[in-house]
Amino acid sequence: MAEFGHYSLCVSWILALIGMVSGVLAGRKPSRAWLETASNATILVCVSSFLALAALAFGFLSNDYTNQYVWQTSNRDMSPLYKITAIWGGMDGSMLLWATFLSVSAMCVALRGDKYGRTLLPWTLAVLNSSCAFFLTLVVFFTNPFRYVKAGFIPPDGNGMNPLLQNPYMAIHPPTLYLGFTILAVPFAFCMAALLSGSLSNEWIRLTRRWTLIGWCFLTAGIVLGGHWAYIELGWGGFWAWDPVENASFLPWLTASAFLHSVMVQERKNMLRIWNIWLVTLTYALTVFGTFLTRSGVVQSVHSFASSDIGPAFLIYLAILLAFTAFMCFYRRADLKSERGIESFLSREAAFLVNNLIFLSICFATLWGVMFPVLSEGLTGVKQAVGIPFFNTVNIPLFLCLLFMMGVGPLIAWRKASFSSLVRTFSVPFLCAFLAGVLLVWAGVLSFYPVLTYCICVFVLMTIMGEFHRGLKVQRAAAPSQGTVTGVATLFRRHRTRYGSHIVHFGVLVVTIGITASMAHKVEKEFTLAKGETYQEGRFSLTLNEFSEVEERNFTALRGVVQLRAIKNDELLGTLKPELRLYKRNKETTTEVALRMGLREDVYLVLAGLDDSGERAAFKLFINPLQVWLWFGTVIMILGTVIVMIPVGLREKSAVPSGEIERSKA
Repeated sequence: MAEFGHYSLCVSWILALIGMVSGVLAGRKPSRAWLETASNATILVCVSSFLALAALAFGFLSNDYTNQYVWQTSNRDMSPLYKITAIWGGMDGSMLLWATFLSVSAMCVALRGDKYGRTLLPWTLAVLNSSCAFFLTLVVFFTNPFRYVKAGFIPPDGNGMNPLLQNPYMAIHPPTLYLGFTILAVPFAFCMAALLSGSLSNEWIRLTRRWTLIGWCFLTAGIVLGGHWAYIELGWGGFWAWDPVENASFLPWLTASAFLHSVMVQERKNMLRIWNIWLVTLTYALTVFGTFLTRSGVVQSVHSFASSDIGPAFLIYLAILLAFTAFMCFYRRADLKSERGIESFLSREAAFLVNNLIFLSICFATLWGVMFPVLSEGLTGVKQAVGIPFFNTVNIPLFLCLLFMMGVGPLIAWRKASFSSLVRTFSVPFLCAFLAGVLLVWAGVLSFYPVLTYCICVFVLMTIMGEFHRGLKVQRAAAPSQGTVTGVATLFRRHRTRYGSHIVHFGVLVVTIGITASMAHKVEKEFTLAKGETYQEGRFSLTLNEFSEVEERNFTALRGVVQLRAIKNDELLGTLKPELRLYKRNKETTTEVALRMGLREDVYLVLAGLDDSGERAAFKLFINPLQVWLWFGTVIMILGTVIVMIPVGLREKSAVPSGEIERSKA
């Protein structure tokens, strides 16, 4: 199967080149034959790439240790789930998965070609195939997963996958993240197609909105799944450490979020046209940059792969992307001029621009923190790293400004808002936020940033509730007999983009509260227990029943059995079984966290080992308030995004609330 997979990759690479060239020819001269060639080649690139991926999967499941990559990242003791996970557990397979997912996105564009118009489609396919050709070039010539082992015999067993990756979340986190990265190549392709074809109306914006939302949705899910993997696997009680590779996935999320907000200004007011082109380009470029960081060895991370020689290829590709975009923007500068400017700082256009600037400020600060060790070593010869305090100090104030603008921006009128309308709109939210701050201080929450964060969340929540209240009020005026539930459903049906966005923003509030509470009010303790002893912390008591060695196929483990009880009524809340594992093949040690999740807090227990006597077990205990709301909030964000993406149905124009019409015209 290795030969079959290799030849499938080679065919896919050749087809990508054919699709790129035929797309360019179809774009330069209206030729149906060349366009069909480009479309068919794009579809076949996906088919061939998928066959190569399937061949690699077969190699893992059949324990084919003649394959060097299978031998390096798998062994016979691994379960079938982790053998499949091992496909993207190393450099070579992850690059193949990336190229395959990119070809799937390109194929979807080709299959829906009749929806995209004759002008943009050829150039879009050409750009997408050029991206596929680049990644397939890397896979075929640099990171081919179908190379044979160099030994003169077939190894009886493999080395096995990194124990940290032998977790169910690693089966879904990387593919979800890769889907987000690769889908975001489609908006970039449409943007470049608009520049190449000279069709610089807002059509490309309309065509890419849903693609951007889908990519953003997968990227959001992938980032949070990665945070959850770190939370339950690494044993340090947190979910985000501003790790370079974590940041690499966060950077394109920031620029994609900025683009989703600024396109509304272009669609409504025909402004920020060059700005949006660069946001799309930066988003795609940052996905490539993140891949470079993970695989080049430039930065060290628990998430990164081994260093390789493909770093220069990524840098050259990035330079070509940015230079080409700059050249095309200069070439089309006359057609890209905005028809109007911002008339007032107190306007929705200005609010969205401020929103974008904050997103980019966070992006720049994070990128600076990631690259500072590299830059410092290049300039001084000494590598100086920045840690969590730097990122928190710089980014927390920016995030709070962004959160505040999330409540302000959608409610300000277009062009210019009057002072009286601002007072009427924001007086109640401001008053509620102030009262919330007073109550928090009275309750004993005295830290500045947590109090400010909760107050801003209350402010934004009240603005969202005010929007729903005004919409329902107008809806009831138009249909007095309509109930509240029916009215809300009608609002979502007729104005799904607006109210779906409010659901996304509400999810952001839930996430923010979960993050703030878990960071600001976390309890962290270390202690030792002998069998039968009890430790108390907060409203919980922990009693060590026993600890013992456990033998499994792939590892041996020291397992503790701890009863968790409520001190108040001595109620048994659960049994926690943290483990300290030693993997047999590579002799690596990992911790398996025992976690009791709750709406109020998480009880997070780590077994650190035994003392010198062997009679007492050492534990680390974390009590993380409201941690689960981070995960719930992400689900709400994704639900809101899905609502926004629902295709527009037939609307009864006569039933559209008049107040909503007036608001949209404002």
